[in-house]
Amino acid sequence: MYPPAGWSKIYDIDIERLHRYRVGRLHAEMDKRDCDALLLFDPVNIRYATGARNMQIWTMHHPARYCLVLRTNKIVLFEIGGRAHHARGLPLIDEVRVAKPWFYYYSGPGTALHVKDFAAEIADLVGVGPLGSAKKRIYVDRCDRQGGRALEDLGLVLIDEAQELMEQARSIKSEDEIAAIRLAIDVCETGIARMKAELRPGITELFLWSKLHQTNIELGGEYIETRLLTSGARTNPWHQEASQKILERCDLVSFDCDLIGPLGYGADLSGAFVCGAAPSPEQRDLYQRAYDQIMFNTDLLHVGTAFSDIIEKARYLPDEYLQWHRVAHGNGMSIGEFPAIGRRPGYAKGSIHDGRIEEGMVLCVGSFAGLRCGGEGIKLEHQLVIRANGPERLSSSLYDPDFCA
Repeated sequence: MYPPAGWSKIYDIDIERLHRYRVGRLHAEMDKRDCDALLLFDPVNIRYATGARNMQIWTMHHPARYCLVLRTNKIVLFEIGGRAHHARGLPLIDEVRVAKPWFYYYSGPGTALHVKDFAAEIADLVGVGPLGSAKKRIYVDRCDRQGGRALEDLGLVLIDEAQELMEQARSIKSEDEIAAIRLAIDVCETGIARMKAELRPGITELFLWSKLHQTNIELGGEYIETRLLTSGARTNPWHQEASQKILERCDLVSFDCDLIGPLGYGADLSGAFVCGAAPSPEQRDLYQRAYDQIMFNTDLLHVGTAFSDIIEKARYLPDEYLQWHRVAHGNGMSIGEFPAIGRRPGYAKGSIHDGRIEEGMVLCVGSFAGLRCGGEGIKLEHQLVIRANGPERLSSSLYDPDFCA
């Protein structure tokens, strides 16, 4: 759960202070909603509330562990097999218990019994109160219908709004969190430099992409959320995944790191290289369009500015270019956090996030420049923190003199 040896001093990260801040944010959001208990299954939410990680990717699709945050300040972590070593050294976990998951791989035909045992233990900890008293309100992020019904059968009021609560709590970072994000970005930018050093005709996209993964794991990071590195014509449209395509001389290579580094914090940086040659005039033009859009939109991000005003005033590429759907988005313990400032295709206009820029938000600003008619495309993105006097850049890899010479 800690940074690699010596890094906590370099980055001035106080682990206990970091955890106390996060739990304080949770309790403040619980108080706003009159929430008696917070039941979390999402491993990223569990990590935020407790600091404990365990099989993060596996438990994203197998709900085998969970935690309960009580308004009384008690935190109970339910681990696979009750493995307490995952909580060792973490200051705010009061108790580790054996998790009682009821998904089919674990419980098989015993699901009905397992889910009742799970619900009974949660109800006992929350305290349902005597008959006729006010029912306890429990917010849940991910819980299937069986689990929800079992909790409600025991007198709990289940509210499916824990993700909103968590996103709001996570949206404002402490200085310890910002230091942890700097650490993740430094790991990520080290990986970007290693990819550039390995760049040459004849290698595959996946070979190049593996260098970022290797760097992240070697330096204490955890995983990468996507597989976004493409080359040549595969760079447009964006969101194609890395493949066995062989890089050729003069290919544009573009990537989006989506990296979760040490301590579970993310670096969402995008960039581009040209394989074995200087960028062509067309590649320079794509880069400059994306870069200028990002820098213009970054300057809109000031404390108190309404998200709607940012969307209205933002710079967009001409209609002949594919348009990136976000002006900016939050980033922290996952690559996409509140807020998401922009209009996502397919969603009603009124569904965009409402709110204002706040001090302590960590945001990513990105662009994709690629013609609708085809050809190469370039994805760029950088990461920053909002200060009282404006945005402060946390990443340094956005500007590339190779494209500007």
